[in-house]
Amino acid sequence: MRAFNIPRKNRHVPVDLSTRMRRAHPAHPAHLLLAAALLCLTGCSEVGAWTGVDAAWLHQQQLVLMAWQQASPLPFALGYFVLFTALSALALPGCGLLALCAGLCFGWWSGTVLVLLASTCGATLSFLVARHIARDAVQRRFGARLAPLERALARDGVLMLLALRLAPVIPYFAVNPLMGLSSMRLRLFFFASALGMLPGSAAYVQAGTDLARFSQGGPMLSPALLAALLSLSLLPLAARWLWCRREAALPMESTP
Repeated sequence: MRAFNIPRKNRHVPVDLSTRMRRAHPAHPAHLLLAAALLCLTGCSEVGAWTGVDAAWLHQQQLVLMAWQQASPLPFALGYFVLFTALSALALPGCGLLALCAGLCFGWWSGTVLVLLASTCGATLSFLVARHIARDAVQRRFGARLAPLERALARDGVLMLLALRLAPVIPYFAVNPLMGLSSMRLRLFFFASALGMLPGSAAYVQAGTDLARFSQGGPMLSPALLAALLSLSLLPLAARWLWCRREAALPMESTP
């Protein structure tokens, strides 16, 4: 817990978090992987030679999913939502693939809303479990060491959570319970998380819609997806700049 010791010069932002934010890579590794994979697929003359999956096979899988959806649209959407929420809450792999499937099955608008709501609800469940099961014990044992984090959240809770969502210097599976152990309000956590996860959700779902277009003989990358990938690279830079700007102003503030 030394990461949250009170820094010198009247700064109340955790030292380790601030240092990580300054040194953080501007893009999330998953976003870079998504961009690299799509660019590689676009650059190949024959996608099947690189992946072993051709457009005809992809189109066939899309038709199977669409048949399930059209046969039972509400249960299909509900089952998708429950599965995505569970994977997000437990921090298990598969959310990226499900987000791509949302673009294939629901389209960009509906898919983005569904993915964003499910991922936010999953994060909120993890937040609530940590708050109601472990918070009292952790506060009793480490309350003094968590005091700088509490002050930072009281002052810049929205900015801190947005920065962690856009430039995840702390792993995703750790952010939600960490915030649950703090005094951050549930409503603030929910809406700040939704705002921070919106760009990534929109980009993954857009990639899914482009896969659907590709399966029908269209281009692999659309201008909308290129714009989304560009935003995923620029938004973490903006979050890091805002964080460092805020941190630089802290020494001029009086100690509470």
